[in-house]
Amino acid sequence: QHGRIINAYWCTSQPSAVALTEAHGKKGTPAAMAFHRVSDWATKDEPEIADALHECDELAVRGSQVLRGKTLKICMQLVMASAAHLLSLVDGPAQHEGKGRKELALKLERRKLDKARAYYHQAANGQAQVYYFAGMMLGALALAFVSVAIGTSFRLWGIDNREFFGSLTAGTLGALVSVMARIGSGQFRLDYDVGRRYPVFLGALRPVIGGIFGLTLYFAVTSSLLDLFKLPTEEQRRFYFLLVIAFLAGFSERWARDTLLSLGGAATAPAAQKAPETTPARSL
Repeated sequence: QHGRIINAYWCTSQPSAVALTEAHGKKGTPAAMAFHRVSDWATKDEPEIADALHECDELAVRGSQVLRGKTLKICMQLVMASAAHLLSLVDGPAQHEGKGRKELALKLERRKLDKARAYYHQAANGQAQVYYFAGMMLGALALAFVSVAIGTSFRLWGIDNREFFGSLTAGTLGALVSVMARIGSGQFRLDYDVGRRYPVFLGALRPVIGGIFGLTLYFAVTSSLLDLFKLPTEEQRRFYFLLVIAFLAGFSERWARDTLLSLGGAATAPAAQKAPETTPARSL
């Protein structure tokens, strides 16, 4: 019913077992793996082992819904190995005589289960990064298509087309480079338990946000609203200067936000209030 049984552990002294199945779907679709456990009889007097097996169930459910390909197989095999070892602790009690030996074995198995959970988080985050990057590419391509269509068909009123679309492109590239740098440094974390569409959607928004920040800084600088930068008078140097500012705005959203907030004085620290005068205490 659930596909081919690729791994299983059956208790010899209790009517309990764990199994791992794999079902191949239609051509071109990845194989679906499922973890099965029936162990209530063996663990009815072992609450700690039962709790650890419940953690195996949770990790298997997350892995089967989130992971794909080789990472799914590795994660499910790790869960299966931990579950089988945990179930072996209650199978044939004579082999695990002594409370201390069983507690030590349970502690070791929990360590292995923690390693399997760490592998799941790492693999799921890496997979979500791939979806996020794909969404970024889609968003960047859509933005480029719209920019080319508008730039070749219309001339913006009162705005230099080259500076406008150059700033938009630089802000978009800054956002892309920022994300790629964070991924390369291992500091980019995503919510991966929400499915594939969510990271793709967030990734598609990232270049748009970078382009908007780039354009906002472009308008703030060229309108002299932001006196932090002094525009060069030469046309070519002015264009390059605006590209750098737009790229920085897309690369660092925090810097762009703080720079824009400084226009209204939101980023400046409030003046220190004068301390109230105090009357010296009189001696009684």
